[in-house]
Amino acid sequence: MAAPRLSGTVGLFDRTRPLLDGRAAVEGFDIDWTSGELESLFSRAFETAEFDITELSFCNYLIATARGGSPYVALPIFPTRVFRHHGYFIHAGAGLEHPKQLEGRRVGTREFTNTASLVMRGVLSDYYGVDLRSIRWTVGDIDAVERASIRLPTLPPGWSVEAAADGLLADQLAEGRLDALTAYAPPRSFDQRRVLRLFPRWWEEEQRFWRDTRIFPIMHVMVVRRSTLAEHPGLAMALVRAFAHARDLVTEELAVEQAPKTMLPWVTGHLAQTRELMGERFWPYGVEPNRRTLEAQLRWAREQDLIESPMSLETFFAEGMAALPEV
Repeated sequence: MAAPRLSGTVGLFDRTRPLLDGRAAVEGFDIDWTSGELESLFSRAFETAEFDITELSFCNYLIATARGGSPYVALPIFPTRVFRHHGYFIHAGAGLEHPKQLEGRRVGTREFTNTASLVMRGVLSDYYGVDLRSIRWTVGDIDAVERASIRLPTLPPGWSVEAAADGLLADQLAEGRLDALTAYAPPRSFDQRRVLRLFPRWWEEEQRFWRDTRIFPIMHVMVVRRSTLAEHPGLAMALVRAFAHARDLVTEELAVEQAPKTMLPWVTGHLAQTRELMGERFWPYGVEPNRRTLEAQLRWAREQDLIESPMSLETFFAEGMAALPEV
């Protein structure tokens, strides 16, 4: 009997490449894996649910699930995780030396409801004690015009969130019309003169945050179309095992010393340092080793009024997945 043939899409990363090139198979299934620009893949998934399996934004999936409108259900597979302390940028003349000083200031962001923003606000509130509602948030395009109009979330009274009215956020920051900006990557106005990082040695601050909180932010999650999972209930664990195998393959490659697989000259040293700080299995799948991170991000979403009521891990994940141990 032929294995069920399903469609799947995922970002092209070291930890997913073995799935895309066939080295890591999903046992019992024939997956037609593709990749592409992530924002486009997310849009296609939400608009048409065309893929059986797809990578999705953690926060956008969370909001859709809370509203009862998600055609997908999540698995505890996290293909994209990023500490975000490198994503806070400030105007040099704003006099900002500590995150707490962002209170009462005007801060730009590309979106209010994406995962990067959720996490950066959560870190500000939890770790640095910032009152998020005291900030005047401005939502807009950063380096180039990407959207004809800016959608704002519907939030209860107490929040100050507006669409950028005049120009790109990168320019507003450089001109001092914004005090700060949260972004995926340095804006084009980042020149270390007018525009600086809030944390100049951001990697050290990210490591300190990890040591203090044991939170490794999750940006994206793998999901399966609900109808597909209902038809193939064994698919969930087959995917978890396949993604774990792919991750393990590339972790072994990172450890190669004789002829390193990457161009970074001290990659094996960096791997050793990461394991010393975060443990041997620093990129775990499953719920239990990620519980602290998951519960923090679900809580942040409620505290930031992105969802109307608390969400449990049992609701967030597919049936039977919320208790899955480390994989």
